[in-house]
Amino acid sequence: MEFNELKSTWDAVKTPTISAIEFQNMLSENKHPVLKALRKQFAIEIAGWFIFLAFYYSMLDGAEKPLWINLLLVFSILLPFVHNLMGYRLSKNLVYGSNIYESLKNFLSKVKAYAIVSIISRQIYLMGLLIFLTYGTNIDSNKYLSLIIIISFFLLQLVVLFNIWKKRLKSLENTIATFC
Repeated sequence: MEFNELKSTWDAVKTPTISAIEFQNMLSENKHPVLKALRKQFAIEIAGWFIFLAFYYSMLDGAEKPLWINLLLVFSILLPFVHNLMGYRLSKNLVYGSNIYESLKNFLSKVKAYAIVSIISRQIYLMGLLIFLTYGTNIDSNKYLSLIIIISFFLLQLVVLFNIWKKRLKSLENTIATFC
């Protein structure tokens, strides 16, 4: 296709018109599709962990474990909530500057902090759950092997999460560098 044909085809495409009110409604927090999906995910996770916390005391012998183990479990389960709230607030307030460059730089610093919280909270959550589930268990050689495999999985997940965040941050840094 030649350039003139391409240009005429492009010009023939009708751009849908959206009123200012419709555009404002799309940007509102209650109608925004990404924020709506995040709220839905958050509600499902809260319901699931609430159910878990309601039954762990009797089903997983929480009553027989010391208070500090139970508090560790509750704390480690609350960390994903904090992580999700931070992610929601980060997604909700994307503009932090007077221009795109400034806003992206501010966003980058907030995403770096969020990445650190994301990695640390995930590991604390997994370790807290593992400590709760294994506390008071008689560990023989087969269980040691299982624990080593589980902890190796946690370390692998730590490396993978770190690399994912490193890649995301590098991509954002590259985007910001194009504005210079």
